[in-house]
Amino acid sequence: MSPSQPPAAEKVSKPVPVGIDLGTTYSLIAHLDPQGRPVSIPNGLGEVLTPSAVLFEDDEVVVGRQAVKASMLSPDRFADCFKRDMGRDAYHRPIRGQAVPPEVLSAFVLAQLKHDAERRIGPVQQAVITVPAFFDETRRKATQDAGRLAGLEVLDIINEPTAAALAYGYQQGLVQPGQDGFQGGPRRVLVYDLGGGTFDVTILELDGLQFRALATDGDVRLGGRDFDERLVEHIAEQCRQIHGLDPRADPNDAIQLWLEIQDCKHAISQLSKTPVVCNFGGLRARLEVTRQQFEEMTRDLLDRTETTTKLVVRDAGLDWNQIDTVLLVGGASRMPMVSEMLQRVTGKTPDAATSPDEAVVHGAALYAAMLSRDDHRTEVPACQLINVNSHSLGVVGIEPKTRRRVVKIVIPKNTPLPSRVERSFVTERDDQRNVKVPIVEGESHDPAECIPLGECTVRDLPQGLAKGTAVKVELSYAANGRISVSARVARTRHSAHVELDRHQARQLGDLNTWSSRLRGAEGGGVAVVEDERGPEVNVTDHGSVLRRLDFVFTRVGQAALDKKIPKPAARSKQAALEAGQQLRILERKLQDQQQRRKKASDATESMRLDSTLASVRTAYEQQKRLADFATLLLGRECLQAGFVPKGCEGLKTEADELRTALPA
Repeated sequence: MSPSQPPAAEKVSKPVPVGIDLGTTYSLIAHLDPQGRPVSIPNGLGEVLTPSAVLFEDDEVVVGRQAVKASMLSPDRFADCFKRDMGRDAYHRPIRGQAVPPEVLSAFVLAQLKHDAERRIGPVQQAVITVPAFFDETRRKATQDAGRLAGLEVLDIINEPTAAALAYGYQQGLVQPGQDGFQGGPRRVLVYDLGGGTFDVTILELDGLQFRALATDGDVRLGGRDFDERLVEHIAEQCRQIHGLDPRADPNDAIQLWLEIQDCKHAISQLSKTPVVCNFGGLRARLEVTRQQFEEMTRDLLDRTETTTKLVVRDAGLDWNQIDTVLLVGGASRMPMVSEMLQRVTGKTPDAATSPDEAVVHGAALYAAMLSRDDHRTEVPACQLINVNSHSLGVVGIEPKTRRRVVKIVIPKNTPLPSRVERSFVTERDDQRNVKVPIVEGESHDPAECIPLGECTVRDLPQGLAKGTAVKVELSYAANGRISVSARVARTRHSAHVELDRHQARQLGDLNTWSSRLRGAEGGGVAVVEDERGPEVNVTDHGSVLRRLDFVFTRVGQAALDKKIPKPAARSKQAALEAGQQLRILERKLQDQQQRRKKASDATESMRLDSTLASVRTAYEQQKRLADFATLLLGRECLQAGFVPKGCEGLKTEADELRTALPA
């Protein structure tokens, strides 16, 4: 489906259900036109793709391409790639002195999409939002929270590969009103989804109006951005070797390099080589990158997707000749080496008829129309979507012999949903008065490597129960993601029941309040604005002064860490020390995981360790940002308290001069 734009004059008075592809690097919104065709809605700049990026100016919040452009002036007020942090409470972005949850940043993007759509098609309230199939329940709930915060009624969360298959079925004429089945019987579609920040492989069986997921796997820490990163490292290394300078040392040069690299990656998907302009230290250099170089430096990333693809086919219990279609989804799947690898592995030419960028959002729009009973503009067939769980559900218990906490898998991954399973456990000791059943999500038998979802507790058991008394635990996993847990002690008829529901919204406040805080304003204000003219940016050296001042504060804070400092800054010192200590712990853990990954002997173990390693690396990078920020705050408070560590007298003078350069 090629990008299409509805006429600007098209208006409807009734709220229109929409589909939203909330991406790591780009986001899209779509609806069904009066003829029942899925159509992408352009943003204020007339573009279908809106960068998932946010910039907090003093007078407005800017979302999209203009935010990316203006980020070179104010990198400390800019955020992108926050989809990777969704559902992880500890992963907040430091922006203007405040820790901002990824749900809030995503909500600004969703609100911008809603705003853009309403200018074209009228009121927008109901939406289906897509997520990677490999997203766990906490990430799915976080996505739903972001939609609520943006003022949307989230009809459902749908897996991106399922949405893409739905769009494919529509485009091929397989999803039509009054049709009961496909000619020639069921079709199996392998959806290879390589987006900007996440990767999924899902096999779906399309039979009539039923879309059944057979198996899914993926990596929420692998995407086109990782391929970009390899190019950035390559160009930076060339600059160091030739000119002795690293373009990433200056924030402005670093952002400009990232933008150049994205253009470079797109160009070498069409050409055998392309130039890259690199800025560093006020100089400009023109370097060249060939497609062969790019493919060699990213071979291991592509190999990870190949391994996952093979594992999914194995998990589905299929052979390659039982796969009818290989469907490419996600902008990064356009790289020629992706198609070449898939053709070599599957023996089939990947389907390129469906737009990799728009397939997911068009499927979401179709599904939104199916779910919304208020949309009578066109007859939409009601498809049945049957998914599998992308992560195992388990119960944490005590291993009798080792006395260690272990996870017992109850509902394995790739189980068709809904599912209901009962397992027997026993009490840990004599006269146990309470039974606690912790529920986790993940594939490891180590609870520390799984995600806790909640717990069910049976209380006030009668005295005198013997150790080893049977406890029946029932896990119920509904198709909509709701997880129910029941536990009962048969001998006493004591029981408990709890629902772990991603529909229970997290308390995040409201978007206008966040907008005011992050803009430094006192009152409320419009959350997001981006029209055809773009934001008005005051191009001065104000941002450079602030960045230099932050650098000075950081140097002072580093010098103050081992000094006796005034009482007003003592708390900040303690916070910086604790952040540094946690960073060192994560650094050792990262080194340990890297060693374990090198020693992995088989593909399954390698995949598991790759996922763990990516998670630890992300935690390390996030902690490093927090540690750097804590050190910056310590340095600022030391100078405010009149304390100058030995050797920092010149920095104190520089800080005073920089302050005078700032506007009053």
